[in-house]
Amino acid sequence: MAHVLVVDDSPTVRLTLHSWLEPAGHQVDEAANGVAALAQLAALSGPLVVLLDYQMPGMTGFDVLQRALAERRGPPDYGYVVISAMQGNFPPAFTALLRRLAIQLLPKPFDAQTLLAVVDFVATRLEVGAALRASAQADPGRGA
Repeated sequence: MAHVLVVDDSPTVRLTLHSWLEPAGHQVDEAANGVAALAQLAALSGPLVVLLDYQMPGMTGFDVLQRALAERRGPPDYGYVVISAMQGNFPPAFTALLRRLAIQLLPKPFDAQTLLAVVDFVATRLEVGAALRASAQADPGRGA
C-alpha cells in the first residue's frame, strides 16, 4: 500500500481522510498548512502520494506545489492529487501545471471509494515509474 501525506487546514477533513486511508492499508501522515506540508515533504522520502488542499490560509496548494517542485519533490517520486471545493476559477498557471505534470484534481465533496481509487491509481503510477527507473539503471543501453 501507499505512503500518503494529507495536507488540509480542516481537522475534520484530515481525520476523515485518515479514517478512510489507514484501514485500507495506507501509511498516513498529516499536515495542517503549507509550511507544515513543506516540512513533511522534506522529512519524508518518496514514493509518496500527496493529497493537497488548494485553499489554505497562508500558502495555497499552488504555492506548496511550486515550492515542492523547486525543491525537487515532484514526479516521479511524489505523486500529487489536488483536493478542492473550488469549482474552476483556478489561476491559468496552476491549471497548466496540473496538465503538464498529469496531476489529478479531486473536487470536494468526494466519497471514500473515489478517494481510495485515486490514491491507488497514483500509487501504482509511482510504482511503475520506480520499476522503469530501476530497470533503466540496471541496463542503461536498453533505452538507447
